[in-house]
Amino acid sequence: MSSSSDQNPNFTLNTQPSSTADKPLIAFNITAQINEKLTPSTFPQWRAQFEALLIGYDLLDYVEGTLMCPSSSGTTTDELCKLYWVRQDKLILSAILASTSSSITPLIATAKTSHKAWKKLKNLYASRSRTHAMQLKEELTLIQCGHRSITEYLHAVKTLADEIAIIDHSISDDDLTLYVLNGLGSEFQEIVASIRARESPLTFEELHDLLVGHEAYLRRLETATQHLVASANYTKKKPSNYRGSQQWSPKPNDNPRGYHGSSTGRNFSGTQRDGRRFNSSRANNFNRRYQPKC
Repeated sequence: MSSSSDQNPNFTLNTQPSSTADKPLIAFNITAQINEKLTPSTFPQWRAQFEALLIGYDLLDYVEGTLMCPSSSGTTTDELCKLYWVRQDKLILSAILASTSSSITPLIATAKTSHKAWKKLKNLYASRSRTHAMQLKEELTLIQCGHRSITEYLHAVKTLADEIAIIDHSISDDDLTLYVLNGLGSEFQEIVASIRARESPLTFEELHDLLVGHEAYLRRLETATQHLVASANYTKKKPSNYRGSQQWSPKPNDNPRGYHGSSTGRNFSGTQRDGRRFNSSRANNFNRRYQPKC
């Protein structure tokens, strides 16, 4: 009677655990998956991208050190598990090295595992990130809208808030709304008062819509005011046809030639300045001749 091995000469027993045999090794395409290499000033952004990538592939436990290399007891199963772990960890380490700049790569080149490389990067740049987070919070507290549009101003505020969330922790909607309102000018005081009086918090998108709508209203009001001022100036500078149309006319009692009832050089006594007498009848006729008629 033949044995079972003789009846199945091509049968090979799979001693690898199903969890390892069914799970292929994962290689990274860093140039396509990470859009910015790690530099001393971009650790928070780089870390957020790389962590998201590892979580997506279910490999975050490797870099965090929670999934350690299996110990080998000499069995085939343990050896296969260890081999799989080492190969996958080296792929992760290679991805970390490939995603760092030339000034940072030498600092982690001696790391043997992805966890050691990850830990070195955190020790080097995590403290700097906390200092940077404090600077960002100060900028967020002091930011002003100024001459920027509402869209540009809100974009600057949201950028600061997102960077703080990457480094430290996310900012609540109420706090973000308060930062935005404190940086607005006096022309927004009406809508600021109404927003502060709300009992329910606003999301950033709702706050954006309200402020953009109020800005559009202020622009329409400013345009209408400019039209009114221009119309008033045009009316004021328009020439008048009435000016200069009136002519001077003497009053009824005005003397057209400056005579006041007597001839020049004569007095009422009938004697001239040189002592000679003159004909009073002629003087009376002369006065009557130039007497204006009423």
